[in-house]
Formats: sequence, C-alpha cells, structure tokens
Amino acid sequence: MAADTSPRIVVGTMTGTSIDALDVAIARIHGTGLEMTAELVAHDQTPLGVLQAPLRAAANQIPMTAGAFARLANRFGLLHAEAIDSLMQRLGMSPDLICLHGQTLAHEPPVGWALLDTTPLLSCFECTIVTELRHLDMAHGGQGAPITPLADWILFRGDSPRTVVNLGGFCNITRLPVSTDDWKRTTGEDLCPCNHLLDEGARRWLEAPIDVDGRRAMSGSADTGRARRLAEELGANRPETPGCSRALAQGDEGRERLESLEALGSPDDRLATLALALAIRISEAVPPGEALMLFGGGAFNGALLEHLTHERADASIRIGTDAVPPSAREALAMAVLGACAQDGVTMSTDDRTGERARPAHLNGKWLQVHPD
Repeated sequence: MAADTSPRIVVGTMTGTSIDALDVAIARIHGTGLEMTAELVAHDQTPLGVLQAPLRAAANQIPMTAGAFARLANRFGLLHAEAIDSLMQRLGMSPDLICLHGQTLAHEPPVGWALLDTTPLLSCFECTIVTELRHLDMAHGGQGAPITPLADWILFRGDSPRTVVNLGGFCNITRLPVSTDDWKRTTGEDLCPCNHLLDEGARRWLEAPIDVDGRRAMSGSADTGRARRLAEELGANRPETPGCSRALAQGDEGRERLESLEALGSPDDRLATLALALAIRISEAVPPGEALMLFGGGAFNGALLEHLTHERADASIRIGTDAVPPSAREALAMAVLGACAQDGVTMSTDDRTGERARPAHLNGKWLQVHPD
C-alpha cells in the first residue's frame, strides 16, 4: 500500500509573555521530519478578555487557591477550543493535529508549568492533541527555551545566515545557518525584556496601555549615553551570566530598570531612549552584516525599528515575510513543532539536551485519538 502523502492540517496556539491575546495558526504541513515544509493557511488573534487579569496575576506569582487555578485552566482551555473551532468553521477544515503551548507561569528548569486544561478540547475535536513540548528538553538537561529554533530553521532558513528576532514581551533570537548546514548549528538565545518595558513605560509615563506604533517615542529625543548604559544592564541577562533567569515572565520583567530614565523630563524622551537601548542590545547580540527578520508586536513600534535600522546600517532588516506576518510566527512555530514531535524530531540542538543518544520518548504530552 502506498504511503499517505497528503498534507497534515496542524493547529498551533500561543499566548506569549505579553499575555495580551491567544494566537491561533493553521498550517498545512507537507512531508515529514526535517524534510517538511509548512504553509500558513490562516492566523487569528482572540482577546483574552476576563482571563487576562488572572493570567497576568498568576504569571506575576500572585498566589491562588488550587480551585482557582483549576477553574482558570479550564476556562483558558475553553477559550482555546472556541477560538480554534471558530477559525476551522470559517475555513471549512478539520485539524489532524493540535499543538498547544499554554500560558507559562513558572520556568526554573527542570521545573516548568504552562497553564492549560485540555478537557474542553477533547469534547470538541476528534484529533490528536499535544502539549508540554518543553519538558523532554528539560528532562535531558536543557532549558526548554527559547522553544522556536527548530521551527525557525524549517520556516526561515535560506542561502545566507540570518537572525530571527522575536520582539515580544521578551526578545529572543534564533541564529540560522545557511540552508545546506545541519540544523543543529541553529542557536537560540533570550536577550532581554522588550514589550514588557515598552508597555510599562507607556503605562507609567503616558497613562496608556501602549505607545501605539511607537509614535510618542518617535517624537522624542533619545539620550544616547543613558541608552547605552541601559542596554548594558539589559545584557546582564545573557545566558553565560551565572544565575541568570530565563525570559519567560514570572516577575522578572526588569521594570525597575526604567527608573534610570526618570531623570529625563519628557515622557517622549524616556520612551525614545528606551527604544534606543533595546535596539542597541539587539544589535550587539548579532554579528555585523547579518540580516535580521523581525517578528512580534515590537515589529510595529516605529521608534524601535528606526533605531534598529540605524544600528544595523550594514545589514538588511525585514519585517516578517511575504508568507508569515509578524504576529503569526509563534503560533505557526508551535504547529511546526507539533508536527516535528509527531515525527520523532526533538527540539534540542545541544548534546547536553539529549541529542547524543536518541531520547526514549516522543516530545510532548500526547492525547491520541482512539484507534479504529
């Protein structure tokens, strides 16, 4: 009997450290394993609504009762089920696989917890579901983060080295080798808080949830000296720094660092200086001349983009791709990682994290469909 070569329809979901919306991506996966290609079929964002405040509180380590956690997880699962079903209904499609990230509340490898109750999805979808893709990597000594490098390699590698930059609540990067290289030469790194700081600055200095498109920052004048000092402080979270914390939002957003900008009289100047500091931190983390591909909400901040363009005058900068808009990457990456896990491909790129010997387990926690 000939092997089934029809593409898989895979759903990926993500709520990042910004905790502002649930992202759902539908991918059409052609092929298997490291030979697969992925096509973004659709992407949608669902506001968290009344769940946003308790999810933020939980991520900020505010205590809850066990019952409150259970109810929040269930309601969060129901939001996932409704968002996925709504998008599938509009497309007239059914999923073959759903890969769920959940909301990270704690991450201290080998301990980690991403809140999500899959119960509501079990009554809604007759397909395989996978969660907890970080855990196998952590079990073998890895950090489980950043989670996206393998997916970035599948989605964005090309004929020259490039760096994928996620300008989310935290900024993390994936450095991609040329497409002909072994994918294990791909590296990922958390850099620093990004939108956490930009949004906190807007709340403090503008009394607004965000500086829309970075307009106020663009009208300000950046203090270069203060920006460079702040960039150095942000760099204190480098992976090689002893005792550094992973950038996954558990009260480690670095908001206290904004106090160094309070001496600037104008809120616009403070925001401009903050945007420049972030641009410097990102630019210094990437080799000169290497192209940048920007994703995440920070890609829409005009001041951050302006400063990055100036700092990276020797290299090309691209916002998203023709096929993958900035806001869709993380959910699409989860769909790709779910398909990889189904095919037995692990996320790890380092011998310390299980690549030296093939792991005994499939990556993730699986809810399989009943065999016919």
